[in-house]
Amino acid sequence: MNVIILGANGQLGYDLVKVLAGNLDRSFNIVGISRIQFDASYDMYKIEEKLLKYSPNIIINCIALTNVDWCETNSQQALQINSDFVYHLAQFCNNYRVILMHISTDYVFDGIKETAYKEHDQTAPQNIYGLSKYLAEGIITAYHDRSFIFRVSGLFGKQGASGKGGNFITTIQRLIQEKDKIDVIVDQVSNPTSTIAIARCILHFIMHKVNDYGLYHCVSNDSCSWYDFAREIALLSHLDADKISPIEFKDYKFKVHRPQNSVLSIDKLSHYYSMPSWRESLIEYFSE
Repeated sequence: MNVIILGANGQLGYDLVKVLAGNLDRSFNIVGISRIQFDASYDMYKIEEKLLKYSPNIIINCIALTNVDWCETNSQQALQINSDFVYHLAQFCNNYRVILMHISTDYVFDGIKETAYKEHDQTAPQNIYGLSKYLAEGIITAYHDRSFIFRVSGLFGKQGASGKGGNFITTIQRLIQEKDKIDVIVDQVSNPTSTIAIARCILHFIMHKVNDYGLYHCVSNDSCSWYDFAREIALLSHLDADKISPIEFKDYKFKVHRPQNSVLSIDKLSHYYSMPSWRESLIEYFSE
């Protein structure tokens, strides 16, 4: 069973390689493919040439442009990587009967709903990044019937997001040490989720040969505001949490609009796997 991880040098891809290689038995061959080996910008038309030699049974696609502000001003590149490439990948997987596991985002929603979003709720992306990921979901659903789409939210992992120069944790740590006061939104809520937790969920799906294909929310089992998350980071880092000042969503100067509420329901996922809380994952992050 050959499992190919595209984007293996990214924040999630890195932990997927580590978790899968460390827990699957020898009947599984884990191949992590980095951007140096496969550049989606140039290689989307050479997928057969680049990937068929690995005889893939499962492909996990972690390739994406995730910097929301950058995507807004570079829409052509964002749509090329996040949507067009996925079209070619989905066709390849369908033609060769390869199971596709694709990573999507909470940003496909508008953030207006007052309760947690379920998989079947109406999508309404508010920026180019969210639009590009929404289009990818539709492409996969249309072109491949043996696929899993995992929507994730607020990722944090040791590897950091290459397109963002770190993650929210390292950013908060740096700002507390550099500034006397930092503003963090107190009424924007989501499910911050560790990349290790997502990797373990995908491991479970592979090990147990889950074949209930479709769309799943794969996030922490509870939610919080970015303000609460930032304060917990400061406390676990032994930094001054009082430097963190609450600011309301309506007063924050966004370059690009984001959903205010992007809390995702994991009721569907829970039939197969139990996700940890964001605080449990954060404590594990600091214990490593």
